[in-house]
Amino acid sequence: MGLFDKKFCDICGEKIGLLGNRKLEDGNLCKDCAKKLSPFFDERRHSTVDQIKQQLAYREQNKQVLAGFSSTRCFGEEKKIYLDQRNGTIVVSRLSPGNWSEENPDVIQLSQISSINLDIDEDRDEIYTQGKDGQRVSYTPPRYKYYYNFDLKFVVNHPYFDDFTVRLNDNRVEGMGTMEYNRFQQMAMEVIGTLLPGQAMPNMGMPMNNGMNMGMNNGMGMNGGYAHAGGFNQPMNNGMGMNGGMPMNNGYNQMNQGYNQGMPMNNGYNQPMNNGMGMNGGMPMNQGYNQGMPMNNGYNQQPQYGQPAQPQAQGQCPFCGAPLTGSAFCTACGAKLTD
Repeated sequence: MGLFDKKFCDICGEKIGLLGNRKLEDGNLCKDCAKKLSPFFDERRHSTVDQIKQQLAYREQNKQVLAGFSSTRCFGEEKKIYLDQRNGTIVVSRLSPGNWSEENPDVIQLSQISSINLDIDEDRDEIYTQGKDGQRVSYTPPRYKYYYNFDLKFVVNHPYFDDFTVRLNDNRVEGMGTMEYNRFQQMAMEVIGTLLPGQAMPNMGMPMNNGMNMGMNNGMGMNGGYAHAGGFNQPMNNGMGMNGGMPMNNGYNQMNQGYNQGMPMNNGYNQPMNNGMGMNGGMPMNQGYNQGMPMNNGYNQQPQYGQPAQPQAQGQCPFCGAPLTGSAFCTACGAKLTD
């Protein structure tokens, strides 16, 4: 057969136009029949004529199931995820429920969903300045403005497709940690928690901005989407709070179960003393709220039995410092005062 010989669809039998052929493994498919296949199906070239006929029969049955679908919740802006909580099914479509007849989106059982993962896709545009001659020139080092897309990747147990992706946002989201960024991040968590309540929530770490984002938890952002090349965004004590990319005096923040507010202290060194009872510089510890308020010049001293403290004035117990009453024993600590 020649290249330009007339071809006929092996499904409907109609003649296929010059650019309308869709090759199958053992035959031909017209573009009209191809439109009836599932939008998530991508194995057409490796499918036989019989397999395509079986899928088209399933697609006709899907129309009947779709007629009984009743949306109770909806997620997303570009492609929307419609949930029928009564029947435990979802439909993914850009169209509203009243316009589904031609598209015929697949009705997917929640039991067919194996996993849902969030992929935050990062894009960037360089920020320029104006040179002496009025031309656009790059900063040194280059600066960028960052944008994000929120994609949910579904893995399913379905006879005609294994996975599909739903982008939640319609337009790119500008800046990490903005209200819009956090809104879509929260939306993704809500979808996962609603459709797969037994699945562990994914790690919401930030995408890498050509720098280092080290352990900023729960998507807490910084710089409003602006970043300088080579910058470091470092966490503060297990990622509690935002550092805004500003390192703290290249020093150490050593705390025992405290809440670090990011206040630089004593040239960068915060060292515990007395088994965590206090900090150099007067920073109290032990599950306290570290506000950087000095106390007693940094010394928290506690008397201990068997180790006499220096008496602060005459007439005080040499062991605990309590006032003496003339008794042979200290009335405060019970220590023997005379032989």
